Amino acid sequence: MDENRTLRLGLVQMNSTVGDLETNKKKIVGYIEQGRQQGCDLIAFPELALTGYPPEDLLLRKQFVEKQSRVLAEVAALVKEEVVVVGCVEEVTGFLYNSAAVLFQGRQVASYHKVNLPNYSVFDEERYFKSGHLPLVLHLGQIRIGVSICEDIWIDDSVVEAEAFDGQAQVLLNLSASPYHVAKGAARLALLQNKARKTRSAVVYVNLVGGQDELVFDGQSLVIDENGRVLHAMKIFQEEMQVLDLNIAGVQADADDKTFLAKEFQSSFAEFALVQLPKKAITAPGFSGNRSMNILSRAEEVYQALIMGLSDYTTKNRFKKVCLGLSGGIDSALVAALAVDALGKENVVAVSMPSPFSSPGSVEDAKQLADNFGIRFIYYPIRALFEEYLDTLHETFNGLASDVTEENLQARIRGNLLMALSNKFGWLVLVTGNKSEVSVGYCTIYGDTAGGFAPLKDV
Repeated sequence: MDENRTLRLGLVQMNSTVGDLETNKKKIVGYIEQGRQQGCDLIAFPELALTGYPPEDLLLRKQFVEKQSRVLAEVAALVKEEVVVVGCVEEVTGFLYNSAAVLFQGRQVASYHKVNLPNYSVFDEERYFKSGHLPLVLHLGQIRIGVSICEDIWIDDSVVEAEAFDGQAQVLLNLSASPYHVAKGAARLALLQNKARKTRSAVVYVNLVGGQDELVFDGQSLVIDENGRVLHAMKIFQEEMQVLDLNIAGVQADADDKTFLAKEFQSSFAEFALVQLPKKAITAPGFSGNRSMNILSRAEEVYQALIMGLSDYTTKNRFKKVCLGLSGGIDSALVAALAVDALGKENVVAVSMPSPFSSPGSVEDAKQLADNFGIRFIYYPIRALFEEYLDTLHETFNGLASDVTEENLQARIRGNLLMALSNKFGWLVLVTGNKSEVSVGYCTIYGDTAGGFAPLKDV
């Protein structure tokens, strides 16, 4: 093994909790220790790993930003001879930056500030952050590493190319919090392969994993060589740390190509930061990496995304159990299955609430499903409650034909019962409707839309 051309990387595909600085710190410190024991030269964490992503209006609270800075300093104090790059928030002259802090020997030695701030779809970064303007290249021994954050690598002819061509970076490290959607992994792989070939550099991409409110982060961190080949692929929807020995001999062999391409590149950056750090001696044994990507079918991929979103929303908000209305139909059956797989059957409660218009078969199906899953089953027939509502409204509604009003009463009775269970026992109510129903209005406000989390809201 040529130590001068080999970089031992510790890649941390971390599941952060937004705002829980102490828990996130504990995870980061644990992974740093794990990487140290395996002789890592560099340990990389995702974008905003310390605060969680997206921190949103927490960033408007000065005390939160100040505490995060203190926690970052506490993490830095525990770093020894390894180089650690961790996503965090930094305040400079009153402005906040989405940052990558470089930690070494007990202190922060450098920072990179995200240049390209996304402000579309689920992203709102311009509301909170100021754009950076300075590319960063780390010289780790004889290996040059360009640092960027998420959106930076999606933008052509910007900071990543500047680090590769002007800074002659052989490795492009990108800390990311890239949300999942169907087929996102394939789109991301194509992007990273193209970026590696274009810059004749190895690309190291470290992505966040986990659920945060309506977002799910899928992980699938990657290491790509200068020819676009996958050198290492991490798992989908799973928190983990993996170690890889990255040899840059191929990148160095293409130095002439990189020099030629650099002449054609018109940089928009007047300067860039260079930081020189010593490189550790690599200890045996070597870590060869996993070149086999974890490809799931479309249905399995979506199902696993829903499990992660439901599991993390429940646990990160400190709920222990969930409940749902089980009608005997497909949507509520799917939500029950997701809940069992995400949380365990002992933490799921199904409630059957048949009305005078419910078929006996639907009630039997709901009971059979609950038995099959081994979940608690509560039976509340709502005929009497429904008739009480009708009696109360009889004089006001006298002479008017029955219509959607009476149908919606049934749904609202069910919503009241589920929320009563939630209030009394602290259970999270799961909404069972799907995206199509909400889109066309086939649902009842304060009825079957009542609840704390809707697993199928985008399905």
